[in-house]
Amino acid sequence: MNHAAAPLVVAVSFACQIAHAQSAKDPMGIARACSVAEGSGRRDCLHNSPREAPSLGRQASDNRWLVSETTSPIDYSPVVAATTSSVSAADGAAMQLSIHCRAGRTEVTVAGALLSRSAKEYVISYQVNADPPVQLAAASPSFGSGVSFGGDAIQWLKALPDDGNIVVRLSPRIGAVQEGHFQLDGFGHVREKLAAACKWPHSVARPGG
Repeated sequence: MNHAAAPLVVAVSFACQIAHAQSAKDPMGIARACSVAEGSGRRDCLHNSPREAPSLGRQASDNRWLVSETTSPIDYSPVVAATTSSVSAADGAAMQLSIHCRAGRTEVTVAGALLSRSAKEYVISYQVNADPPVQLAAASPSFGSGVSFGGDAIQWLKALPDDGNIVVRLSPRIGAVQEGHFQLDGFGHVREKLAAACKWPHSVARPGG
């Protein structure tokens, strides 16, 4: 009996090795490889085969926006980050415009390789389409690098159109002005995700929306 069982044990062991090798890329391959085993051997083969770790978040693209949606490991509240890169830069250094929803707070930041000063040394101005430029106070971001937009971020985001373009300029006290041109295409969908995650208060229709 022991001699007869030996080939079966070897076959089950070999099948499990195949299942382990296939599990990361081909879940169906696990079932096929373990099918040669019988009874408890098949159950052990399926149980011991590693599974791909579940994703902690997901990313989606809304035209030029990269949106990441996940949850806080502390309180499981939604965490959403939307980022778009500038479409052109004379010096070849791109800038990133990011919107974060974290712990119920909405924050807008701009970052780039040439933005190496502290936030208090910059003055922010922006221009939407053909509208006149508007100046904002600069602030230090609550996390990460770059410069945060001062004031009411939610109302500012609600006022942006669903498409078009926005030019963001950061003027240091001393040195060259840094400028980024960003396209707003697809921003309407991004705003909806941020509003839902951070539970923005409802309001009337947006100006220029």
